[in-house]
Amino acid sequence: MDDLFSGMKKKGGGSGSVSSSALKEKPEELQVKTGGHWFVKLLRGKGVEHIFGTTGAGMADIQDALTFEKSPKWIQSLHEYTTVCAAQGYGLAAEEPGVALIDRIVGTQNAIGALYAAYLNSAPVVVFASLNLPAIPNKPGDIASHFHSQQAELASAWTKWFTQINSLETMPADIDKAFFMASSEHQGPVYVTLRQDLMAQSASIGAPGSGFDSLLSPRVPDDATLSRIVEEIVSSEYPQIVVSHLGRHKKAVGSLVRFAHTFGIAVTERRFFINYPTDDPLHAGFLSRFFQPAIFEDADLVIAMELGLLPGQDFPRRVRVVDLSSDPFHRQDLCGGGDYGSSLFHADIRSACDLGPTLDKLSKLGEAQMTSSQKDRCSERFRRVERYHRKVYDEWREEGALNFERNVLNGWSIGHALNEHWSDDVTWVNGTSYTWDGLLKTIRMSEPGTYYGNASGHLGASPGMAYGVALARLRDQGQRRGYVVCTGGDGEAMFGSIDSALWTCSHYNIGVLYIIMNNACWGVNWSPIAKSSQHWARDSRDTQYVAIDAPKIEFAKIAEAFNVRAGKASTPKEFDSLLDEMVDYVRGGKPALIDLHMEFSESE
Repeated sequence: MDDLFSGMKKKGGGSGSVSSSALKEKPEELQVKTGGHWFVKLLRGKGVEHIFGTTGAGMADIQDALTFEKSPKWIQSLHEYTTVCAAQGYGLAAEEPGVALIDRIVGTQNAIGALYAAYLNSAPVVVFASLNLPAIPNKPGDIASHFHSQQAELASAWTKWFTQINSLETMPADIDKAFFMASSEHQGPVYVTLRQDLMAQSASIGAPGSGFDSLLSPRVPDDATLSRIVEEIVSSEYPQIVVSHLGRHKKAVGSLVRFAHTFGIAVTERRFFINYPTDDPLHAGFLSRFFQPAIFEDADLVIAMELGLLPGQDFPRRVRVVDLSSDPFHRQDLCGGGDYGSSLFHADIRSACDLGPTLDKLSKLGEAQMTSSQKDRCSERFRRVERYHRKVYDEWREEGALNFERNVLNGWSIGHALNEHWSDDVTWVNGTSYTWDGLLKTIRMSEPGTYYGNASGHLGASPGMAYGVALARLRDQGQRRGYVVCTGGDGEAMFGSIDSALWTCSHYNIGVLYIIMNNACWGVNWSPIAKSSQHWARDSRDTQYVAIDAPKIEFAKIAEAFNVRAGKASTPKEFDSLLDEMVDYVRGGKPALIDLHMEFSESE
């Protein structure tokens, strides 16, 4: 097997530009033999280093060209869902499009859940799918199979843009647009079908594509709107920032920190990304993922940043609201909202803008315009929030330590043990549900771009996301250091094709530590059953609909079948001991898995 990381160079990504380097190739290197060969050349010209793929008969000429060209590097998966989730994780971590290649209508249908997750996770992803057309064989005697007249439309609900490439002459422009659409704000997945007969067709045109670099000008509110926002902030007594998706861009987190410090505002967040460093004195806790966001009782101004609310939810009418989001429809910055998106919550000021540049401008405006008395008010607010921050974080640390010492295996004790082993080179992909709250409140994380959750709520996204994130981190670091921790429940692992993820990590030596919270039940689903109209299941304690404990799944044995180092623990101290061993092993570029056998539990 070729070394996955040979020749890997350090390369930065960002949301501000979509680049193509095809013109840098020598003219003779642009000569191509087939449509599939040209497709590979065009991807390399876009700077693509990895293609996350599942093999299929519909992409034979593309894979033939990849064998010859060697770059981009093919990353094999065993299921299309895992493939697209991996591209999603890569796109989020690299802040440039992750690329997936799947096979025809059957692969598309297998990947629909991953497209949904990528859409609601605001992930820049370009998914290419091979396509057969009826009665158009690739070669005489071939049978065109797995065709569907609406293959591209099938993916339309969960993509920013979709298209079918119908000629080799237009393919460069189609690919340019696909990458542009995925990268432009508000980012999301794009779906492109590749006709198999065109990929097999002889081609000698070999033009490199557009070869342009597009500098995207950020959207910032006009000066009058910015001045009014500053006036609202300085005139309020108890402002509060509520933020959800801003941390999908690492640079925007620094802009938010400066903004919050300029005006002394408490920050509460939904943690799908690191929107704010948890050790900063203005971090005031976490919002519910799906329910009404908790607003402080004395809050008189809410500044909502990339925060959607599900239908029926709104902020209290007593509170003034400033709504800032890069998605004016609020379809992608909420939790599991589907194609309806967010409700139109009330707002005194509403602006569709790019958050990082907007916050930078607001900070400069506030520093220049605030009077000395207004700055004193901001300083007092800062001290008040700082006292609150110390209080809640002291309580959370005590809760984690107490559960650990009592040897109770739950989110609090697991988070406490993990926090003791945490370092700046760790990236966390979190797919938990039942243990989510305790983990977030005990693991201290401050570095932007080191935490990825799952805003879609679609079960199973994290196993594939984890190795996509790991490859992006390795590319940016330029060497084998650091590792990814992926936490999830037993349901997350099974729905996410953990076997496919383990095989890929083992095959390519990708350092991911999978930690499975194995409580042998679909705990999160007990609540709606318990709240059913008649309560028969709840009253009889009949948990057959959520129990998966006979037999209980042995994830450590599954991992060992893929030559992945694995261990099992049933107490916090056993888990802590296993971490000592596994962390060193994973740092060496090898995957590992810890199977945490927890007590059967139902989530209320």
